[in-house]
Amino acid sequence: MNYRQPRKKDRIKTLIYIALYLVIIGLAASYMLLSYWYIWIALAGVGLVILISWHARASAYHCPICSYEFEISMLTDFFSPHGIYKKGAWKYLKCPNCSNRSKMQIIIKTEHKCGGWDLNPRRPEPEDLKSSPLS
Repeated sequence: MNYRQPRKKDRIKTLIYIALYLVIIGLAASYMLLSYWYIWIALAGVGLVILISWHARASAYHCPICSYEFEISMLTDFFSPHGIYKKGAWKYLKCPNCSNRSKMQIIIKTEHKCGGWDLNPRRPEPEDLKSSPLS
């Protein structure tokens, strides 16, 4: 698997997803919270699971001690402490390579799949198009 440092575009995408989730939950609360509170709780829970599963599929972590890059499960992604500092985002994890517990830097997967669908398809290079059998 290939990884890269997060870009401004990645941070903006994450903020848009979180804002969209909050808007939907806020609108649903204004209509459902008093009468259908159990549906609102289910909607909030399902939305949270979708956000966490997207984050677990799209990101990986870099150990500052041994430089090992690894991925974590959705459950670990949900329960582990996290935050932001000048260099970017971090998550407090245990490195599977050196067993160090520290703030691991979040990195982005360059390719990840969701149910067999490639979410970041590779664009063909001009050389690939020249040698295409359709040309």
